[in-house]
Amino acid sequence: MAKILALLTCIFFSSAALAQKPLVWELLALTTYQTDLDEYGNLQYTPKFPSNLENDFEQVEVAISGYLIPIDLEAQTYALSKNPFSACFFCGNAGPETVIELRFTKPPGRFATDAFLMIKGKLILRRDGGGIFYILQNAEIHG
Repeated sequence: MAKILALLTCIFFSSAALAQKPLVWELLALTTYQTDLDEYGNLQYTPKFPSNLENDFEQVEVAISGYLIPIDLEAQTYALSKNPFSACFFCGNAGPETVIELRFTKPPGRFATDAFLMIKGKLILRRDGGGIFYILQNAEIHG
């Protein structure tokens, strides 16, 4: 009986530690978008998210791996990319569905560009076309 109780305790605490839902880039790639010009003539991407992303992942704590891309080190602004910097969205070599804006709970410290990391945070879907489609709120380095 004690062994069963110990096993159940381990399972409970393991599942609590793994409370993040795994998110994969292949699901994010199902997002479609249209391009328009805003009132200033700038290109704007308006996303249409797949229903399973909206229903199963929006406002949920997720974990995803990717390449850390520093956007503005002074402002502590980072993105996570499916691809390394040389092939990322910001270099014109990938689509907007391949990057996630990271909003860290506390500054993550210094990392080399293209550090491959797992990040966890609450997934926010940005529908207004005013920036990166995905945001990880309360982001933290995971693992």
